[in-house]
Amino acid sequence: MRRSKIRKSKLITLDDAISTYVQDGDLVGFGGLSFWRKPIEACREIIRQDKKDLSLCTFVGGIEIDMLVAAGCASQVRACFVGMEIFGMAPNYRKAVESGSIKISEESEASIALGLRASYLKVPFMPLKGIIGTDMPKVRNDIKQFKDPLGSDTELMALPKIDLDVAILHVPYADEYGNGNIAGAVWMDDDMAKTAKKTIIITEKLVETEDIRYLPGKAQLPMQTTTAVVKIPYGAHPTSCYPFYTFDPLHIQAYLKADFKNYKEKFISGKNSVQYLEEAGGVQTILNILL
Repeated sequence: MRRSKIRKSKLITLDDAISTYVQDGDLVGFGGLSFWRKPIEACREIIRQDKKDLSLCTFVGGIEIDMLVAAGCASQVRACFVGMEIFGMAPNYRKAVESGSIKISEESEASIALGLRASYLKVPFMPLKGIIGTDMPKVRNDIKQFKDPLGSDTELMALPKIDLDVAILHVPYADEYGNGNIAGAVWMDDDMAKTAKKTIIITEKLVETEDIRYLPGKAQLPMQTTTAVVKIPYGAHPTSCYPFYTFDPLHIQAYLKADFKNYKEKFISGKNSVQYLEEAGGVQTILNILL
């Protein structure tokens, strides 16, 4: 007689998820892209818990990287770009880079993507031809040019694997067992989930597993790659989460104008996600960003 598998709920609080699975010195991957689907409430919780010496890895970084750097949580950043898009530079990140208070690993989109792929394929590196002839070897001492060992004489660059200690991803839908569904572009989120030793999914809405089967894309983040699930509506604010809400330009502009210590005191320290939204404008802010 065939035994049915018993699924175990992975639903926990954000406080428990960050305190249990994010440790000082970890290499932490953040999903999303720029102002889209960033796990911002998780970043605020990392700041509240005063995590230190984190290496931050993201495809295209924005306010989440700037906040963590400003709060003194980060010692290194791996990203192909960090900035505020149409709003300009990421001010705290820029100051930290200029002062040398954080280390930077210069990346391209390909080096991030291939580094993650090498990790989940369990190989030490992946080859790339496109960055040969660029200045990348001048600023990266962990990449190496080599000739195709199979005899084609093609010159290639070896890009090292990226082994994430933890990935933190924000999604619109998930079930309590860790199946996450992303409406729209997935970017590097699925690769981060596959390679990370631990994966925390922050979700806007909890749904039944049966419902995920009928969503477009189904479970791009399967339960096998998920360690914990946290439900936090509007947890990506002031970035967006399609199909529920867009990014909040007013809050982003206010962030850029504020001294970070004052911003932290008003929006982060001692605040939970509900209190944060109230400080950020409450119902009116939600109405402004709804899709």
